[in-house]
Amino acid sequence: MSFYYKQVPDETYCITGYTGKEKHVDIPTNIEISILGDEIFKGHTELESINIPNSVKQIGGFVFDGCTGLKSIRLPDNLKDMWQYAMTRTSLEKIEVPGSVTTIVPFTFNESKSLRTVILKEGTKCISGWAFKDCISLRNIYLPKSLLDIHEKAFEGCGDITFHRV
Repeated sequence: MSFYYKQVPDETYCITGYTGKEKHVDIPTNIEISILGDEIFKGHTELESINIPNSVKQIGGFVFDGCTGLKSIRLPDNLKDMWQYAMTRTSLEKIEVPGSVTTIVPFTFNESKSLRTVILKEGTKCISGWAFKDCISLRNIYLPKSLLDIHEKAFEGCGDITFHRV
């Protein structure tokens, strides 16, 4: 397994590429990774779980696109942004999003057809249109008191969802 990096202006690092066929991946912690760059795990169907260190603040677009074997991911406590399509077409069944992610942007979880449960932690303020588009198995979403806005098309293409205020 190999990772490719570049240094970013704040002197942390962005992972720009990945090669490997591992089922379980640990993002390195020997250097400070703050960004998972666009598409780095795209199409890695063998990937089942990933450990992301708390240093990661951004997850780029299409990072896990088509990771149809991905069942387990723990998002970093200090994560700020997940870009459009970051988690599109995965097999995640449950996701807990830290409150440091204030907005769930459009298409973040697009077509994650196995996703059943979403827990948004206190601090999340907005769910954008199409954030969970076509998540046909989504049944339960736990909403924090900090949530101010849910776009009318946030759950377009989803089935019957029960919203829980926590």
